[in-house]
Amino acid sequence: MAVALAPGLSRKLKKVLEARTDSPDLLASLNTLSSFYTNNNQQARRNLRSTIEKRALAINEEFLSASESAQKALDAVELEVAGLAECCDKYFLIRLLRH
Repeated sequence: MAVALAPGLSRKLKKVLEARTDSPDLLASLNTLSSFYTNNNQQARRNLRSTIEKRALAINEEFLSASESAQKALDAVELEVAGLAECCDKYFLIRLLRH
């Protein structure tokens, strides 16, 4: 005798069973998760989302810190380009007024 599942549960179960478990993205995600998720207990599972969000925030903050010097260099280049553009505009304006 087969047991009938609720439509929502049946759909979710079908989706899970059809998921590719050997995709490179999934394997990379699981590998990353295993690097910091070491305790598989109830409390750790409850805090998993928070742990992942905190880790993502720390990674983003580290990236911002590491890219700060590059951003400063780009800001300096932008100022130089703006200065050159201003000089060129003045030069062409003077030439235009002389003719």
